[in-house]
Amino acid sequence: MRRPLIGALIGAATALILLFGFSAWLLSRNLSQARAASEARMQGLADYIAAHLGDDVFSYPFQFGPSQFPEAYGQQQGDWLSRLTRATGLERAVITDSAGLVYASSQNLISGGEDIRPYLVDTLLFAHAARDAEPAFTPLSEIDGVPFQSLYYPFALRGKRFVAILESDQNFLASVEQFRTYLAFASLFLIALFAVLATGLYALERQFQAALSVSRRNEHLAFLGRTSAELAHELKNPLAIIKASVDVLRNKLDPNRKEAAFGYLSEETMRLSRLIGNILGFSKDRPLESRPFPPRLGLDSARAALTTQFPGVTWTLSVPEGLSLPGDRDAFRQMAENLARNACHAMGGQGSIEVTWEERGRGGALRFIDSGPGLPKAVRAKLFEPFVSGSKTGTGLGLAIVKSLCDRSGWTLVLAADAAVDGKPTCFEVGVPKKA
Repeated sequence: MRRPLIGALIGAATALILLFGFSAWLLSRNLSQARAASEARMQGLADYIAAHLGDDVFSYPFQFGPSQFPEAYGQQQGDWLSRLTRATGLERAVITDSAGLVYASSQNLISGGEDIRPYLVDTLLFAHAARDAEPAFTPLSEIDGVPFQSLYYPFALRGKRFVAILESDQNFLASVEQFRTYLAFASLFLIALFAVLATGLYALERQFQAALSVSRRNEHLAFLGRTSAELAHELKNPLAIIKASVDVLRNKLDPNRKEAAFGYLSEETMRLSRLIGNILGFSKDRPLESRPFPPRLGLDSARAALTTQFPGVTWTLSVPEGLSLPGDRDAFRQMAENLARNACHAMGGQGSIEVTWEERGRGGALRFIDSGPGLPKAVRAKLFEPFVSGSKTGTGLGLAIVKSLCDRSGWTLVLAADAAVDGKPTCFEVGVPKKA
């Protein structure tokens, strides 16, 4: 299940990446075509300007320097260039001599007779174009974050070399901005895609680890089931013989039921028989009853069973006698006894156990609090798994059985506080969602 999902995620991500890569290649190719068209358009416009001036459209000859131009003539040339740039989508057009002195400009920012070189993108490329009479395009660059490209186009007029400077074809720059926007969008998309993919893989890994944990737990349960079946088979008959023998001896030696020992023997034999049945039922997940029962009786029974074994443990039961909860009476008694027995072992047979009831809406919680030292930190992560125990003599089944019984009863079991970690009395909390 995990591998197909991971494969599907990686396949989808790869397909999207390839799609965006193809789109980027296609747009890059279109950008290259747009650049070639832009350069052809700018060079064609420079040819037109040179031819237009060569036909002597303007009445004033060019053999004079820019400083000798009448102001009206310079303004006439500038207006013509301004109309030309607006019509063709250029940023600016300037006519200079080979030394860089301005004859005419489409912008008032640059006036006649001024040196153009401080305004140039690449002065060396301008000098090379003017000297060698070869048109030159500057590389696409940026000025204040704005894309910029220029054409330095030399031409001869009336025996003198001039240079037409055309700058920033707006149509091409629009293509550049479109490509940049796409790259920004694609980058953000890929980052988001990888974030989603990483999150998905992390979630799958968590699910896999959870499934692996469940699988291991099921293996433990399967082993427990086999062991329980063998134990049930081996101990069922001996326990039945012990129980029958105790009853015979009690009837013969204590017909008036004055000796408590016979009662203890009979009760504990039956308890062992029920315990084997419960372990077997735990491994097979047999259904439990769900009837209203008084939890106080189960707690009293658990206290009575453990007081003889652990006389140094004092009990405080703050659970109303009239309280009724939905569930299985015997299962609750086993839950309570297992929790209390674990606490007694943890306290070394000396300490206190307090069981309280706390109302919570339509339900509530039973809190089992003990004065023990708490649980080892290494045990907390696998606290409710079978065969996990913080005691060298423990089987590791007590809390696992309690957790299983709670789950099957529709209850919850959590470690609410731990003396070893929280510095508070150790508290296991059994949550009951709804009262009867």
